[in-house]
Amino acid sequence: MRHRLAPVAIAAFGGLFAGLGIWAAVGSGSFTRALADFGPQNDHLVHDFGAASIAIGAGLLLAVRRTSWRTPVLVVATAWNGLHAVSHLVDLSEARSRSLAVGVGEAVLLVVGTGVLGFLTFASREDA
Repeated sequence: MRHRLAPVAIAAFGGLFAGLGIWAAVGSGSFTRALADFGPQNDHLVHDFGAASIAIGAGLLLAVRRTSWRTPVLVVATAWNGLHAVSHLVDLSEARSRSLAVGVGEAVLLVVGTGVLGFLTFASREDA
């Protein structure tokens, strides 16, 4: 990956995933109210999301320096984010206690983020 901003982008995604995961893990109530209000609160499910998000974020942060890790970690992050985007698109009408604009905004950010992660994955193949 020759572009000098690629490690910055990977670190930004890593920090975002880890940050959201930590929020979900330690503040499942506020996380659910703000971003994941899709029915009765399920703390265990929110904590599972947090664990997965922290793990992927940590992998991305490690891949900033360990270039041989970039492609595999980015493949996993892209797949997970893409599947997460599909989940949000399918369940968009199920969101409670929030406006349609918030739900659409989350879905758009997930789709765009998946595109950026996919681009970074493709570009990282030369580092493997």
